[in-house]
Order: sequence, then C-alpha cells, then structure tokens
Amino acid sequence: MSEEEKKTENVTIDESESSNDGHRRRRRKAVQNLKCPLCESGVKHVSYKDIFQLKKFTSVRGKIISSEKSGLCHKHQKQLRQSIKRARYMALLPYVAQE
Repeated sequence: MSEEEKKTENVTIDESESSNDGHRRRRRKAVQNLKCPLCESGVKHVSYKDIFQLKKFTSVRGKIISSEKSGLCHKHQKQLRQSIKRARYMALLPYVAQE
C-alpha cells in the first residue's frame, strides 16, 4: 500500500468510529422565558422561617432547584440558597429526604 492509500484508509476508519458510539447525544436546553416569581410577588427578602415558600424551591429529595428551572433571578436565588441552608441548620428543613 502506498502512503496515500494508508491516509485515506485511516480517515475512513476514523469517520466510521466517530459516527457509531463515539459521540454522546446532547440534551437540548429548554429555553424558558420565566420571570422571577419572587420579584413579581414583591418579595424583598427571603426568610428562612417561611418553610412553605422554601419547600417550593426544593426537589422531592431535598435538593435546591436551579435558577434555570425555577426561574429565579440571581439576587433571589442567592437569598433562597442562604435561607435553605439556614433552615436546614435550624432543623426546619431536612438535608436529605427520608426514603
């Protein structure tokens, strides 16, 4: 085999490998034009004492929901994160859901 044939052979092998299992499928991000629900309702500060409001922004397992999914602005997401951590420390919210 000449050098040129080896190069074309390698290229075809590389292409076939990459088309099979070499690539993972990327998830499409759902672009949601959510407005911050706390800004709309006029909340100035998120309190750790309001457990019912904090539970809306935690998952079933007790994880904090990201701002992309919840639609919170940066300011309220930061306040919410701090409030949830305080509520967990005060034993108002669980760290992990009981299974």
